[in-house]
Amino acid sequence: MVKEDDMYRNVTERCAGVRVLSAARSMTRLFDAALRPTGLTITQFTLLITIGRTRPESVSKIGTWLNIDRTSLTRNIKLLEEAGYVTRGAEGPGRRRRIQLNQAGHDILQAAYPKWLAVQERIEAELSEEVYDNTMASLGVLNKLEA
Repeated sequence: MVKEDDMYRNVTERCAGVRVLSAARSMTRLFDAALRPTGLTITQFTLLITIGRTRPESVSKIGTWLNIDRTSLTRNIKLLEEAGYVTRGAEGPGRRRRIQLNQAGHDILQAAYPKWLAVQERIEAELSEEVYDNTMASLGVLNKLEA
């Protein structure tokens, strides 16, 4: 049997999950605070950006691209729809419904983008280019790990 002190120390000092979750919470708080005047969260902002860039044919495509579970994704898209930022098309083959930005969605992104950019540039300024690039590459590898 493992000694509890060893177990606690080992997990708190080595666990990639703990470190990544902690960093993700910090990043979420940082971006959410910057975006607060627009009424968007970083999750909603990235959803709008993804919808605007990719013009997805279904909610499941967005979930795959952003690695968001369907329940969270559906809830956030519903909020964006209620806020008047996105519209869903008629149901097509395979129960797919195209999601697209409407004018209010484009407008809110124009308001939110400078706030996002200020935080992004602050993060990049805190890290050397090499550290930033290595961190992004490492996160890309971690993102590919699946259960």
